Amino acid sequence: MITEAMGLRVMIAGLGPMGRGIARVFARAHAEVDVVDISPEFTEAGLEKIRAEAEADREPVVGVSAAELAAVATADLFIDAVAERMDSKCDLLAQVARLAGPELIVASNTSSLSIGELGQAFGDPSRVVGMHFFNPPTKMRLVEVIAGGRTSGKVLARARRLVDALGKTPVVCRDSPNFIVNRICRPLYYEAQLLLTQGVAVPVVDAAVSGALGHPMGPLTLLDFTGLHTHLGSSETALREFGDPRYRPIPVVRSLVRAGMTGRAAGRGFYDYAAEKPRQAIDKAVQAPAEATGMRVVAAGPDAVQLPETSGSETLTLYSCHRPPTEFDVAAVAALSGRVVVDSADGHWLDVLPAEAGWLRLHRSPRDELFAEVVHDELAGIRPTPTVTAMLAALRATSVEVLALPGLVAERLAYCMINEACAVVEEGTASRADVDTALTLGMNHPQGPFELLESVGAAEVYTSLRSMAELMGDPRYRPAQLLRRQSLGAAR
Repeated sequence: MITEAMGLRVMIAGLGPMGRGIARVFARAHAEVDVVDISPEFTEAGLEKIRAEAEADREPVVGVSAAELAAVATADLFIDAVAERMDSKCDLLAQVARLAGPELIVASNTSSLSIGELGQAFGDPSRVVGMHFFNPPTKMRLVEVIAGGRTSGKVLARARRLVDALGKTPVVCRDSPNFIVNRICRPLYYEAQLLLTQGVAVPVVDAAVSGALGHPMGPLTLLDFTGLHTHLGSSETALREFGDPRYRPIPVVRSLVRAGMTGRAAGRGFYDYAAEKPRQAIDKAVQAPAEATGMRVVAAGPDAVQLPETSGSETLTLYSCHRPPTEFDVAAVAALSGRVVVDSADGHWLDVLPAEAGWLRLHRSPRDELFAEVVHDELAGIRPTPTVTAMLAALRATSVEVLALPGLVAERLAYCMINEACAVVEEGTASRADVDTALTLGMNHPQGPFELLESVGAAEVYTSLRSMAELMGDPRYRPAQLLRRQSLGAAR
């Protein structure tokens, strides 16, 4: 497919990190690339950075030239990579419209702004499409191809073919705020911030997500990396566009941004980079299991899990119940006295947990390792019991201590993401397959939301969300109707 890009003349406007990376990607595919910025001086400086970055990666740059905007008259494709502001992009596209030939395709690298509105600014919406590359474009394989309400099928198909020609993977979505990846990750970020305001330490949130879900970077570390001001802007866009309170930004981010603590580049965000790197803080939050003491662990409960083989003269019971507990569950746990640990993230256990029982949520990570969220909440009077310590040692499970909040950490974040993915598919923004592809390639998650839904089961996710909604009284947790239908359908 590389021939699709050979001989193509591309103009890229905006030479920040994204524009420079996109220019290199097209140059690799043997396109002729013109680059332009707000002035000839900025354009030359940007071109020098492209060459320096390519040299650092030991990659030649051929076919990239500085230009003025008027050169768009001979271009086949124009890519807008200027700052993420609707007024700036609309002004640019209005200028391009006066200079462009009749066959020019216009693509915007926007991560959240309306392609339909940009198409109106250009004057011919049929020729405007979204091509959202991920940072850094030279390495990330995903490109979201966004169809505005009036983007022609021919232009959309050409954009997909070009992405293929670049050696990237296209996913197609309808014009909708935040598109696929940023939209579905929104609850991941929101819930992480809410956990922080509810008393869970920053490194604990990131440790739980990495350990239980296998994400390469915890959500708070990731937000610091991308910039809290950027996240806040896209959150405000989502709330404004959807008008739904589940998208309201979390006040802690606005406070940090107003104080100039916008993340890693500023030296301070959720983490204080002068004091400690996130990785060091996260490593301190994770506890290795104690030395094994010859205990046999058996599985019980309505959601009993398969455990690694253990042996010993004493038996401990892991009682797994991933829905709100019934009177039978409470009685079964109480009958086992101090030799039992409840395995659940359901917040209703806070009301009924027997005094001698421990509480954790055991996860099998995508790396096939056991990781536990151990409930330790002094305010709620819940502490890890000796049985918890012995069980973690016998199972060789690493762990992190969390508060007795509905959904704990990993389940709360993962199931809210699944719910958002269901909403995206339900409204016709993207297909299930493209959603899973987008999250695995765009975020390096080990599995997509629908793959995770399939492995966990729709009934468990639906029940967990309903339980969180009941206990927290917040519309953030209301299940999507697609999820409800799938859950009930699976039960028939």
